[in-house]
Amino acid sequence: MSGIKERIRELGKKRYDWMLMLILCSFLGYLTENIWNYFTNGYVDNRNMFMPFLLGYGIAILLIYVFFGVPKKKRLILYALKVLIFTAVAEIALGYLVEWICGFRYWDYSSMPLHFTPYVSVITSTGFVAIITFFMNAHFTSLMELFRKWCEHKAVRIIVSIVMFLICVDLVVSFVLMFQNGSGHDTWLFNVDPLVYFKEEDAVITVSMFFIYSFLGWCMESAYITFLNKKWTNRGIMFAPLCPIYGFGEFIGYKLLLLLPKNYILIFIVGTVFATFFEYLVAKFLIWKTGYLWWDYTKRPFNYKGILCLESTLAWGVIAVAEVLFLHEGIFNLLSMVPTYILAMINTGLIIYVIGDLIYSIRKFRKEGLQVEENNILKVR
Repeated sequence: MSGIKERIRELGKKRYDWMLMLILCSFLGYLTENIWNYFTNGYVDNRNMFMPFLLGYGIAILLIYVFFGVPKKKRLILYALKVLIFTAVAEIALGYLVEWICGFRYWDYSSMPLHFTPYVSVITSTGFVAIITFFMNAHFTSLMELFRKWCEHKAVRIIVSIVMFLICVDLVVSFVLMFQNGSGHDTWLFNVDPLVYFKEEDAVITVSMFFIYSFLGWCMESAYITFLNKKWTNRGIMFAPLCPIYGFGEFIGYKLLLLLPKNYILIFIVGTVFATFFEYLVAKFLIWKTGYLWWDYTKRPFNYKGILCLESTLAWGVIAVAEVLFLHEGIFNLLSMVPTYILAMINTGLIIYVIGDLIYSIRKFRKEGLQVEENNILKVR
């Protein structure tokens, strides 16, 4: 009990830090539910809210921290079991409470195998527990340290307070509407076949788009590093003017953005979060495989371990909006004017060349290493 009391007292001292954590987890919960709906039900929607935040997820993380703290490596299984019991009880309590007050089921797992009551199933609970345990073990502490630094700035505290207030107002207004109507608060719903963007006839253009965005990413990276160095710098490990991370990021990210309504604020938010998350995962993978952080933001304001920074995060959102507004459609239309067999021949040649380029470049990298300072790269180990 003493640990719980200490953590409760800690909340009062770090209220702005926790507001940021609540906002982050609320958005991640919103995103998680729509990804689940996309692949299981073929639609995405507003999840009964006006804003893209589900505060219940943020509150759940707060309560899990208060009751259980962060997991210790030797007790991960025990921690996961505690979280499993907590989430199951919380889902049942919240589900029946909403059903009693508003007269409808807020969510329904009755059609799923291994469900206990309409509000809990083994499949969903296991997924929640795995995600929460991983998050609390791998990222919670470092994120709170980052948020503490951010919240030293008055402007950040003001923005956080405003966003938190709006989320709370949204929650109250949305539940009042659900109570009055006796049904969910649907403002938009977008039906989609998860495989509609992967038809065989679009495969050739998709591969061509991958190479084009890899080239555009290389241009952007090289121009930025050249500007910093005041001399031409070829950014990337390959000899070819390509940064494949941009090709992969565009392919995955644009398919996600296509699911959204033409609400550019929402596209900016989702694009920002997705690209930042993708950037983080790629950075961690490259550190693991090569020992280098391939971009170094340690000197940038509001950075997280040199991997992320506010400047690049906001830039991803702007790029996402620009891509949806005109860039992707314009490139697609130009490619559509080229005969398919010609694109297929060009793609085949590029694939063969890039494979050879990658093999040669990786061998050269392992033998000679990289020019760290010149390429804005940080050697981690």
